[in-house]
Amino acid sequence: MSRGWRSLRMRLAVLGFLAIYLPVLLLFGVTVVTEQDTSTEVVHGAEVTTDTTGERSPWVAGTVLALAPAAGVLAWWWAGRAVRPFEQMYDRLRHAADAQRRLIEETSHELRIPLSVLATNAEVLLAHPAPTLEVYREGLERSGRAAGRLRAVIDELLVDARGRARTVDRQPADLAALVRAVVEDARVVAAPQGVSVSVTAPARVVCAVDEATVRRAVANLVDNAVRFAPAGSDVAVTVERRGAALAVVVTDHGPGIPQAELAHVFEPFWHGRRHGEGTGLGLPIARQIALAHGGDVTLASPGDGCVATLTLRC
Repeated sequence: MSRGWRSLRMRLAVLGFLAIYLPVLLLFGVTVVTEQDTSTEVVHGAEVTTDTTGERSPWVAGTVLALAPAAGVLAWWWAGRAVRPFEQMYDRLRHAADAQRRLIEETSHELRIPLSVLATNAEVLLAHPAPTLEVYREGLERSGRAAGRLRAVIDELLVDARGRARTVDRQPADLAALVRAVVEDARVVAAPQGVSVSVTAPARVVCAVDEATVRRAVANLVDNAVRFAPAGSDVAVTVERRGAALAVVVTDHGPGIPQAELAHVFEPFWHGRRHGEGTGLGLPIARQIALAHGGDVTLASPGDGCVATLTLRC
């Protein structure tokens, strides 16, 4: 129990104790004041009246004193019962606030990637020295795909906001085509930074996955690599089979992560020594999606950049 709730319970217990024990003390006081015990006897032919009030049996005072701890225990129990609804209400409000905060955090992170594609694509088209109809068509197609993903992310976040549980809807999907589409969008963002993004994958790799969430996981890994890749370097994305699982490996040649900090990379909002505009949610979200598919996300830093591996059970 928090300190605040202990303080509230203590105050209620004191009030309860006074409410229980004060009537007992009042009754005892009234009895002491009003009760007059006298005895009359005849001594040498004369009646003698003796006041025996002070000779009262000590059990009365003992009983009153014994009721004090009993009243205290009863008051403490009552205070606990009285404060419990407030604790439950506080917990519900705190959980609601936490859920709202997580929703806002995930929204800001998940919307950043498609918005970056839209903004960068517009800048590329406007800065093109000799735009043609084909150039505009390709740019509009990229913008359309980014807008579609933006709408899908918003729909999914609205589902979360309404309190409905997320479900993994596994359907056969071409993971190689999915990765190529993610890489094509990443190239739009990477090109102004002088970073190239390459992909190596079989012509077709079909796996039963939740396509929307897996796309988010792959996009998070690729975006993370592009942001930390130095100018003139290449981010390599590879799709390969590993037994009953499929793996998407993203390799960059950025500053890397010290071995002592690798254990923290999946903590939300963790940045470590690497600086960037990220929220620190990309890797945690990608790992949650991988775990929901029976896989995992691992990150290694061999000295020259980082290698992120997403595995999925098909």
